Amino acid sequence: MPFCAAFGCNSRHKKDSGVSLFRFPKDAGRRKAWTIYCRREDFSPTDNNRLCSLHFSKEQLDRDPEKLKENGYADPRIRLRKDAFPDIPLSLGKPQDENATISFPPRKPRGAYVKRQRADVIQQVLTEMEPRSNEEEPTSATQSEDEPHLHGAQAAPESDEPPRATVLTEVSIPHQPPVGKPKGIQTSLRPPQRTRRIQVSMSTDSTVQTVSTAVQCSSLSDGIPLRVAAGLVVPEPVPHHLAADSDTEDEDPPTHEPDPDFDPLAEDSDSDEEPEEDSVGAYPLRISASPEEERHFLVSETSLAKLLQHCDICGELCQTSVQFTRGTMIGTVSVCSNGHSSQWESQKSHQGMPWSNLLLAGSIVFSGLNISKCLRFLQHLKVPAFSASTFNRIQSAYVVPSILFTWDFHQAELLDMYQDRMLTLGGDARCDSPGFCAKYGSYTLMDLENGKVLDFQLVQSNEVAGSTHMELEGLKRGLRRVEEAGIEVEALVTDRHGMVKKYMRTEHPDKKHYFDVWHLAKGISKKLDLAAKKRDCEDIRLWVKSSVNHCYWVAASSGDDENMKEEKWSSLVEHVTNRHENCHHGVLNEERQWLREGSRAHKLFRDVVESKFLMKDIGKLSPLHQTYGLEVFHSVVNTFAPKSTHFFYPAMLARLSVAALHFNENGHRNQAVTKAGELQWHISYPKGKKGEHAVVKPNKTPITYGYVDILRLNLVERRLQLPSYPAATADGKATLGYQPPPLTSGYIAVNKQDLITTHRTRFARQL
Repeated sequence: MPFCAAFGCNSRHKKDSGVSLFRFPKDAGRRKAWTIYCRREDFSPTDNNRLCSLHFSKEQLDRDPEKLKENGYADPRIRLRKDAFPDIPLSLGKPQDENATISFPPRKPRGAYVKRQRADVIQQVLTEMEPRSNEEEPTSATQSEDEPHLHGAQAAPESDEPPRATVLTEVSIPHQPPVGKPKGIQTSLRPPQRTRRIQVSMSTDSTVQTVSTAVQCSSLSDGIPLRVAAGLVVPEPVPHHLAADSDTEDEDPPTHEPDPDFDPLAEDSDSDEEPEEDSVGAYPLRISASPEEERHFLVSETSLAKLLQHCDICGELCQTSVQFTRGTMIGTVSVCSNGHSSQWESQKSHQGMPWSNLLLAGSIVFSGLNISKCLRFLQHLKVPAFSASTFNRIQSAYVVPSILFTWDFHQAELLDMYQDRMLTLGGDARCDSPGFCAKYGSYTLMDLENGKVLDFQLVQSNEVAGSTHMELEGLKRGLRRVEEAGIEVEALVTDRHGMVKKYMRTEHPDKKHYFDVWHLAKGISKKLDLAAKKRDCEDIRLWVKSSVNHCYWVAASSGDDENMKEEKWSSLVEHVTNRHENCHHGVLNEERQWLREGSRAHKLFRDVVESKFLMKDIGKLSPLHQTYGLEVFHSVVNTFAPKSTHFFYPAMLARLSVAALHFNENGHRNQAVTKAGELQWHISYPKGKKGEHAVVKPNKTPITYGYVDILRLNLVERRLQLPSYPAATADGKATLGYQPPPLTSGYIAVNKQDLITTHRTRFARQL
């Protein structure tokens, strides 16, 4: 009995099946087209091969069987036209006949492949099972969203996106922003009350229940579904009796019997021996995926041309050309010799905006990259992309508001955890550029017990009297923000900034104000090094390291007793002269280069140690908590907002938010261990040691980027909520709240042409 020769189709001729089988034509052109359509490797049709009627549309038939039945013909015979081609696209994923099965040669997968495949398959199934609402998207008319670079007359049709339930909230833009409101975070604390910031869908409870916490969870909140951690859905609290039952009802009874299917050595050996590049082929391609979950690949021009070189209808060679480009998206048109035409687009779009344009702009900010360098990199790689102006529009309308919403939701949850608790905070400022002409100053408040960034404030220099006043203003706003959240500050650890010292002494006398030991010790070290450079004072350099160690010992061994700290610190002046009546150490047996009492070196040493300003601050050294974590956070900020690059106020605020999310997720990584369970270390040569000796530092576990998944999800949701640039831009300004005016607003406006006319140079060449 003959079967259909098309790949994936096992149709055969049966009585009353309604399927007919046709011989391959003798004409060479049509026979080749039929052969290519079958999609079988090294296939050469013979007289016994057939092609069933399921692959031909009614236009390819000589007579319509349905009309013949209507005219009284019983079981009419199906006939093809003399120039018929199979024009129904061949389905390679499943057989045409529902009763037919496709059998492939059995192949035993490798253990490492199965190990990597398991998580991807589970995530794909759970994603497909996640319900989507059937409500339609807003269909307001919008203008072209990106800068189209059209190379043809026909524009790309809009793709059909899966509808999502959306709840748009009204945005009220205040005529005059409140002056006393903090600049860093401008939202209320409780997520259900932030109506101005909510631009995302509030799904039903069924969505929360169907998302697997084992697959889609955020590193910022482990065990919480991704959409819950992103602030897109509000989980319904589970009753106490149900929560108690769920802990034990579905759990398997404990057993000590070994699992016969578990072989850890087999999986480990496979993963170690397998080449790394094989993991690329283990990823199953998905036909449908949400924009934030979809992966992207670089495809070369020649490979794309080979993919589109055959006609989908007749299989003839096609002439393929790029019809248009829109940022990262291209559209092609393929025309074969038989006149069949087909269009293809490289990605999905949403009302004119390709999804990759939106995600690329977001990824640039999420990674802390520079737009000019990224575009130059893509230009060198000959990858089409949008322009810098398009990036700025996408950034202001979508990227910045989605980042601020994510940080606000994370900060609100963090502050709710610390309510009604006494905390010891650390505060420090960072300027966007060195010197005394900085434009921005960011002040950060961190919980020194857990190392979490609770709040940061961004201050622009024209908001205060000068750049040196930005640190004090940032501290005021930060403390006000924390206290409004219901958190009581017991102590504050800062550096020795003069304005901060006076403010804490006069405005917050109820709070303990400590100084960070590292900042004070660094200042002492610099002053002693400077004194050692003077004539007959070289011996002071031998006591610099000991003086720094003594400073740390004074802070750690004296508690809150300020008088004891001052006495212990003053004893250093006699100790360096080999007088130890007031010292707490035992007998010293080592030989040291003591300073001669009354010498010039000893006088300069005494002037530094017993300085009037230093003695006032020694008693306030922090006995326990230090601001080392803030210095680490500042280095993270330098990654996302380099001091050598200028950013406007909204972009600077967004990059600080991303840095805070990154630090709160990765600030307390554990030390890495080997397979044998031993701690991992690495050798380091600290800059401050000047190569004198090396130290060992612990290797940390790899950095995670779970917050990026939340940012991408909120970015896509915002685009679905606000598909129009004007509406998204207006909502973004309302989301940002108060924004200080630019620095040039207070300058005198001049005419550019007048400056060009009066321009002179001292080194003008005589041409």
